[in-house]
Amino acid sequence: MACGSGLMKTLMFVFNGIVWVLGLVLFVVGVVVLVEGKNWNEIVDNKTVPVSVMLIIVGLVIAVVGFLGCCGAMKQNGAMLLIYAIVLGVIIILQCVAGILAFIYSDEAIKAGHSGFINAIAKYDPSEPKTTDGIDWLQKHLDCCGIQNASDWRRNADKAKIWIKEYYNSVPDSCCKRLRDQWNPTPKCGEEQGMGNSPLIHNGGCYDKMTTWLYTYMPMMGVMALAFIFFESLLIAITCLVRRNMTEAVPVRIK
Repeated sequence: MACGSGLMKTLMFVFNGIVWVLGLVLFVVGVVVLVEGKNWNEIVDNKTVPVSVMLIIVGLVIAVVGFLGCCGAMKQNGAMLLIYAIVLGVIIILQCVAGILAFIYSDEAIKAGHSGFINAIAKYDPSEPKTTDGIDWLQKHLDCCGIQNASDWRRNADKAKIWIKEYYNSVPDSCCKRLRDQWNPTPKCGEEQGMGNSPLIHNGGCYDKMTTWLYTYMPMMGVMALAFIFFESLLIAITCLVRRNMTEAVPVRIK
């Protein structure tokens, strides 16, 4: 029994260490989204702040829960282990609800991204960097240009309403193909490149690239979420076993 109890405690320490690390990862991701979110605010309608705050809070809660589990096992505190199991169960329920909602509203989120993209291109003003950061970031990282294709930047498309006041058939430099080992494109490389399928720019639209990326990685993210929920459920089972062994090991005092 002592050997089995020791094994359960060891597994609990290891698993809670992993949970603690995952919580810190979520916290760091939340901080990065909060700091770098200004690049995407024009596209996602300034929703990076609530998302980043949610990630930071969830990461901190998971990290604290992992630490609580380790302390409970180390000090052999049954009450602490019970609280740990209950909190972990609540987290699992919330994760399941969040996953279901994300699946149900995934199409609406993609449509909202499309609307945000239209608004962001309409406000794209080279003289105001805060209006260009999000579009330029996407076009650079996804190797794309415009919403549907590069012609969205042309004057007759009437989508980039501020851009076309100064530029006729040009595209932003972020649409340009980069040379090897060159992150930033050559300045003014997008001038007069919006007429057709120019070999100097990425002609494919960003909306298709975004949706392709999402539909490619969504199943993987779903599998990872299910694996994490299974992992947390296993932790609850181990916690209950450790607590039961601790209760059974308490000597009975004879008066």
